Amino acid sequence: MKKTVSLVLCVVMILALAGCGKNDAGASHKNGTGSGVDDVLSNIVNSENATPTPTAAASDATPTGTPKPYVTSAPVDASTIDIDMTQMSSTLVYSQIYDIVSDPDKYLGKIIKMSGTMNMAYEESTNQYYFACFVQDASACCSQGIEFVLTDDYKFPEDYPEVGTDICVVGRFDTYEEGEYLYCTLRDARFQ
Repeated sequence: MKKTVSLVLCVVMILALAGCGKNDAGASHKNGTGSGVDDVLSNIVNSENATPTPTAAASDATPTGTPKPYVTSAPVDASTIDIDMTQMSSTLVYSQIYDIVSDPDKYLGKIIKMSGTMNMAYEESTNQYYFACFVQDASACCSQGIEFVLTDDYKFPEDYPEVGTDICVVGRFDTYEEGEYLYCTLRDARFQ
């Protein structure tokens, strides 16, 4: 019975890590790369070395870390939090994130606070860094996360914690399209 429950949980996690995609997870992007934010973040979570190593050409570029075409606005007012996942059990947090990425429209504009592990990925095709807060389920076998975009008050890399560091982030939930996919993110985010 435990094996069946664990298997079902892992399958759900794999589907959840596909992000808020409105298309099949196996479909490729219009740009032909076939990889996106969720693909890159999944690779980081599954790899032993979670720190991406950009190529020399990529390190000479100036990645923004902000999904295009969004421009960061005012920081989120932390006193108006709609969903505070820092007060939930690990099982409830995991379930909440699954619900958010499964039905993102009902969360648009909500202020979300969450704690987890800092993750980052660099995507050469977009010349951008992507940042996410990941949480593990109660059995610590699967993880799931939400991307975030910090306000302009934070400068990369000096104001960003190292990959694997415990973080708490607050931001306004939003979605954006990149290629053929819809992605979830916390905009105007701040560390707490």
